[in-house]
Amino acid sequence: MLKLAAKLTVPLIYLVIVLISLLLEFLIKRLIRNRVERTVADVVLLTFFSLFLFSLGWRLSGFIPEWDYRELFRNSVILISAVYILRAIHVISDRKFLKYLSYFCFLLAYLLSVVFIFFPNLNAFYLTAVLILKKVFISIGALVVFWELCSALKSERTQKALKAAGLITLTLIFITWILGYLNFNFRTLFGVAIALIITALLSVAYSRLVPYLRDFFRNKISDRDLESIEFNIKVLIFLIYAVFILKLISQFSNLGIFLRKLYEIYIINTDLVKISIGNIVNVSVLGVFLFSVLNLIKKLVKLTFPKERREVEGGSAEALIFNLGVLFNSIVLLSALGITWKVLLPIAGTLGVGIGFGLQTIMNNYISGFILLFSKKLKVGDIIELSSLSVSALGKELPSVFGKIESIGILSTIVRTNDGIEISIPNSSFINSPIVNFSYKDPYVRLKIPVGVSYSSDPKKVREVLLSVVDEIPHAVKFLPKDVRFEELGDSSIVFTVIFWINVRKNMLVKRIISEFYYRAWYRLKENGIEIPFPQMDVWFRTPLEVKLDNQRKEES
Repeated sequence: MLKLAAKLTVPLIYLVIVLISLLLEFLIKRLIRNRVERTVADVVLLTFFSLFLFSLGWRLSGFIPEWDYRELFRNSVILISAVYILRAIHVISDRKFLKYLSYFCFLLAYLLSVVFIFFPNLNAFYLTAVLILKKVFISIGALVVFWELCSALKSERTQKALKAAGLITLTLIFITWILGYLNFNFRTLFGVAIALIITALLSVAYSRLVPYLRDFFRNKISDRDLESIEFNIKVLIFLIYAVFILKLISQFSNLGIFLRKLYEIYIINTDLVKISIGNIVNVSVLGVFLFSVLNLIKKLVKLTFPKERREVEGGSAEALIFNLGVLFNSIVLLSALGITWKVLLPIAGTLGVGIGFGLQTIMNNYISGFILLFSKKLKVGDIIELSSLSVSALGKELPSVFGKIESIGILSTIVRTNDGIEISIPNSSFINSPIVNFSYKDPYVRLKIPVGVSYSSDPKKVREVLLSVVDEIPHAVKFLPKDVRFEELGDSSIVFTVIFWINVRKNMLVKRIISEFYYRAWYRLKENGIEIPFPQMDVWFRTPLEVKLDNQRKEES
């Protein structure tokens, strides 16, 4: 009886402490209700009790002399601590099915550990199978928990990306753990608990930071730029979070040793080129980070320009920064991959002629892009026309391209037409071919619209009516001169040319403005009794003709 009482003393003390912690949890929640962020408070509180109960239970296990009872007590402590962590996770996610599935997996793992402890004389094959099965259930439970955390995110795009990348990474980690290459122990629980607190804080910060940034930039930049900034901020947040969590877990397990071994597995291993699996992983993460930072920098630089010059000068600066950034990032990534100038220079010397011919077009377009940006002959937002291209505009063949420059990229420039068609044009085409730029120095262009009226009309009255029509058009620039010229004496009409200016940046749909002018001019001319003639023709016959009327035919009949 005394031995039994001694064995039960430590578990009973621990059980009382667990009950006290439940009571304290209830009281603390009631005390801090509506005073702090509820989600973060619950997660931090549950995680704190998990770590406290785990540390206390592990210390108390040292007072149990028997190995089997001590191991059973330790596994029970781990199970209780894991339950607290699962409760903290369920504060963030409310997926009931996944909730019960995670509890079920960890409970089965606990029962398998009991089998492993109290039946040590089983065949080695069965003991190994029980141990592997235990790891499998723990791995499944952990994957379910990760799925819950991903499902708690509001952005579906972020959910899919994180689930795909995280599940593949965790699956590989757990497979190596099941096979015995990785070792997770009781210290790993500390890393998981700290990672959980960071996840809760990140979810709250993320839910507040992204809407704040969206509201801050909403009226300052276009919707496309706002979407780009928001996306790249999300990528940076989750990339930094994933790397930090990986480093954290590595500190509480031998995962760091395993990751360092990846750098020893070479795909190419020569005196000049050393590319390992670790280098490829490192370059992939570094590449995402560098290009996300580059995309943010180019948008923030664009914001430094005044609003009225942001789309034109800011867009050109954005394109220049992006082109230089791609060059810089490529050099950094090649160096991180293990390819240095020691390799590139001999290759360039040996294959110089072949590379010169092969890359001639690419380098021509690349350098042409810099020439365009530095010379400012062509800027983002300019309205241009290229007569060398012919585009079918949804059924009608047009002899040229008229549109707005959306971006000047590394090798090509994107021009968007009025029909919503985006055309990719090599940068060298703008250097080698003539281009009509409607907004090189200023965006004001002059329209000349012909109008024909009958010979019976008073030219002064026509001029007065047409000028009043121009005054009614909202797209006409008021501070620039307008005019109505008496152009010619036509075959069936006298022709006038109406001249006024428009801002082509604000009104790219020139045909629509001309159409609106004709609509207004038609009715105003009709109201003032001015006839708009149509072509007429007199026919002369050289031989006499006999014409009989219908009444005359009836009398003759």
